[in-house]
Amino acid sequence: MKFSFRKIIALSLAVAMAVPVMAGCGKSGVSNDDTIRVMLSGTKPTGWDDVLAKYEETGAKETGVHLNVEWVSPGDYKEKLNLRMIGSENYDLVFDAPFNKLKNFAAYEMYVPLEDYLASGEYPNLSRVFPEDIADANYYFGHLYGLPMMRTYGNGIDCVYYRRDLARKYGVGADGQIDSYEDLQKFFDAILADGSNQGMVPFGVTASRGFYSLFRDEQLVDLAKNHIVSLNLSSTAYVLLNDTDTEVKDIVYLGEDPSKFAEFPEAYRDEEKLGNARFRKLREWNKYLERDSLNRKDSWAMVTGLKAAAMVDNLDTYEQKLTDFKSTVPDGELGIFILNPNVREMKPEARVTDLKGNNFICIPAWSKKVDKTLKFLDWLYETQDHHDLFELGIEGVDWAKVGDDRYEQLEKADGKDYAFPGYVLTWNPSYVRFLDTLDEKIYEYKKYDLEKSSYYVSPLAGFTFDTSKLQTETTVVSGIKSEVDSALAHGALDNPVEAYHQNIEKCLQNGLDVIKAEAMRQINEFLKNKNSND
Repeated sequence: MKFSFRKIIALSLAVAMAVPVMAGCGKSGVSNDDTIRVMLSGTKPTGWDDVLAKYEETGAKETGVHLNVEWVSPGDYKEKLNLRMIGSENYDLVFDAPFNKLKNFAAYEMYVPLEDYLASGEYPNLSRVFPEDIADANYYFGHLYGLPMMRTYGNGIDCVYYRRDLARKYGVGADGQIDSYEDLQKFFDAILADGSNQGMVPFGVTASRGFYSLFRDEQLVDLAKNHIVSLNLSSTAYVLLNDTDTEVKDIVYLGEDPSKFAEFPEAYRDEEKLGNARFRKLREWNKYLERDSLNRKDSWAMVTGLKAAAMVDNLDTYEQKLTDFKSTVPDGELGIFILNPNVREMKPEARVTDLKGNNFICIPAWSKKVDKTLKFLDWLYETQDHHDLFELGIEGVDWAKVGDDRYEQLEKADGKDYAFPGYVLTWNPSYVRFLDTLDEKIYEYKKYDLEKSSYYVSPLAGFTFDTSKLQTETTVVSGIKSEVDSALAHGALDNPVEAYHQNIEKCLQNGLDVIKAEAMRQINEFLKNKNSND
């Protein structure tokens, strides 16, 4: 597979900052030629060395491939990945994501395109668990630059993790179960009012995400069924398609003059449901955050460290969080509030999906061990047992099977359980096990999340906006957007709607109009190709 460094010159100044290459795996009798070097985001799981030893006894003997895995804390991962990739360090497999550096590195052809490998038939297990519809939907710049780590057809069930024991203490919800934003606000108010909480804030958020998925996405299915698709085209945009979803009629950015929405369904013409109401609500809820929220790296650590009563994420990480929570807050109880009311009621087509993953595993383009890396991954996804070794640990030591799709977490003498962040290597809908201690309702939600019928496939599923020829415009617009985006996401602006509208107007005067025109061209080209292949 050829690799071009032609675009990396623009980034060459960063090379001097790259950290030194680490030594090999260091195992006696193991050649570095047979060892792939892996970089993953997360804290090294307790028992990880035993899992690697078990792999050496089984998988390494079958594949001839050994592993040298480096764990980097999530708060530092993006920066370290950037330095090491720009320095062309000899990694063979890394975790990346659109919210990290995936788009940038794909644009610079710094990852190996994988579509030909999947199509070759040499890695049948990878072709099976990453079928064509999923692979096609996760292309960037015309290639599959990573394998998407996703358990379902969507991006997980958005939820708030909260201290149910405290909600029960304050008499919020039925036995502490929160099932509405109204109850969530009552809970937050109770945390604020309780002077015995030793500085605990109601809601922990990270600098990059802020309130994240709160107060959004409920209307996206209705929009899609009315031929309107929400996309991030350097800013939140609404793509209006014709009645047959074959051509773009217009693209309107949230924050543009309301007259631009004249052809939209009446309920969306004033922008309230599209975003304005949410901006105002986040401003109101800013009082529930710590004052320094714009500098926070890890919101989950605030919950386990007794510094916050809740945080937002999705149900994909529930098992890991539950294990972590029990070990750090043994007297507490973890509660779940499902944000989308249609999902909460497990209705069909409750969410729009574009079939894209939020997390990926990628092979750096200069790796000399592409075949060995793919051989290991093909082994990993060959059977449930292979997959479970990495995701759940050693059977009989860390866990035990319960029925067809559940497992028991076995108690350890030291009380420390194996907790692997599956989104960095193992998430796939072909291999899913659920804790036997899961609340029955959570189990039902997770089964529901695996059903394709619970999603509505976007008319633009598979489309990826290529901004490689818009570097000047996207850079300028990104700089302008940064003036308000983080503050808006944290509800930190006094007049959020006015500030956002002024910011979008400034963006349109400095390149966003060019981005819009190019997006319209690319989407129409995508739809033309899609319809010609149907």
